[in-house]
Amino acid sequence: MRAKFLAASFFFLSSLAASAQSSHDGQWKVSIETTVGKCEPSAEAVVTITDNRVTAIDASGIEPWGYIDEANTFVGHFSQGERVLRANGDVKGDSASGPWSSNTDFCGGRWTAHKIN
Repeated sequence: MRAKFLAASFFFLSSLAASAQSSHDGQWKVSIETTVGKCEPSAEAVVTITDNRVTAIDASGIEPWGYIDEANTFVGHFSQGERVLRANGDVKGDSASGPWSSNTDFCGGRWTAHKIN
């Protein structure tokens, strides 16, 4: 569950509520790696983006929030009760990456993502 929370915590996507489909819309497979602290060493999750906003994650109990702005910058956070993971980064075409951190779990690292549909 903790691994899914961290993985979920990585994906990050959304912004302008456009009526037309965004090029970022779809499902993204997110991989995370912990480089600081004692969180799970790695995890994966699938995040759904709709109109440049994070709308779903395949991890039960995780509340996603996030967006991709006009400059293709991702900002997001994922919460499970009082636990919170924050992530940001750059989206380039069908891939994205950046740092993540959790002040509640005292760990952090890097995430990468690629669009799967």
